[in-house]
Amino acid sequence: MTTTSDPPSSGLHNIIVVGSGGVGTIATLVLEKSRRARVTAVLRSRYAVVKEKGWNIDSVDHGKLTAWKPSRVVSTVTEAVEAETEPFDYIVVTTKQLPDIFSIPDLIRPAVTPGLTTVVLIQNGLDIELPIIEAFPTNTVMSSISMIGSRTEGENGIFQLGPDIQTIGPHFHDGLDRAAQLQKARQFVEIYTAGSKGAGAKDAEMTFSEDMPVARWQKLLWNSTFNTLCTLMDMNVGELQSSGGRETLLIPAMWEIYAIAKAAGHPPPEEMIQIYAYRLPNDCPYRPSMLLDRDHRRPMELEVLLGRPLQRAKELGVPTPVLSTVYEALKMVRWKIEQESGGMN
Repeated sequence: MTTTSDPPSSGLHNIIVVGSGGVGTIATLVLEKSRRARVTAVLRSRYAVVKEKGWNIDSVDHGKLTAWKPSRVVSTVTEAVEAETEPFDYIVVTTKQLPDIFSIPDLIRPAVTPGLTTVVLIQNGLDIELPIIEAFPTNTVMSSISMIGSRTEGENGIFQLGPDIQTIGPHFHDGLDRAAQLQKARQFVEIYTAGSKGAGAKDAEMTFSEDMPVARWQKLLWNSTFNTLCTLMDMNVGELQSSGGRETLLIPAMWEIYAIAKAAGHPPPEEMIQIYAYRLPNDCPYRPSMLLDRDHRRPMELEVLLGRPLQRAKELGVPTPVLSTVYEALKMVRWKIEQESGGMN
């Protein structure tokens, strides 16, 4: 493999997407539609069927596509690297963040070229960039806060019901010049935008941010509260709001997240608490992602959505009575599922 900051000889940026579920498949589609990238998708459980039949996609942004495939479909990162003649310019990671189960740096390491490959994390959680920066100190690291509504259906279906809305930017570190990190990050945004809004997805939106810590804390106002409380109580969003839980638990939990963020030096706008708490109707049937994981006996992103913020609160001396109780209760829920099913799926 050669190392260069320019696109490979084909004129297309070489991109690998790891985790091709509802979010990852739409990202793969967008990057291919940009006509600026050649994309390799790493699939695990659906590899065989997608390799043979492709994806059947029903997308609010891109319409209906039948038997769609990216440039390449592989089953592992190692397989992708072994078949390549050019280094990867970008690695886009859309797997769940489950650090207690597997390591993202170990997963992507074969595809990372030091000093060249930019790692893009389209994932939930706090401090998810830190293990990547530690493992690859000479590489640009970005993350995205995604608000897309997209899920897998059946053996090879993707249903995207909400527009692809993201806040994205670099996580600056000392291993690279700041200007170089900005350049790589902006380049990815240009590629992605060309395949979304530039390709007819009029409601898609990608906002570039140079302060991703604030953006991540703002997303936690939702994910550490709605996501966790709905999961604990087995309620959809409307039920949580209508039951009285919004005033007694949800909003106090949001203020605890805000207090941690403020103590950490990255407070989101205070008004976001009221906006998030009251923006959805009381008959909203939405079941957050963690609740769906509980429904299907899948591992929950409990540590990055709640465990890590609470660890930061302890370090900073911020009291969190509501969130700490929710966390301990969800650990018991997780234990019960594991006992009943012999381990999560």
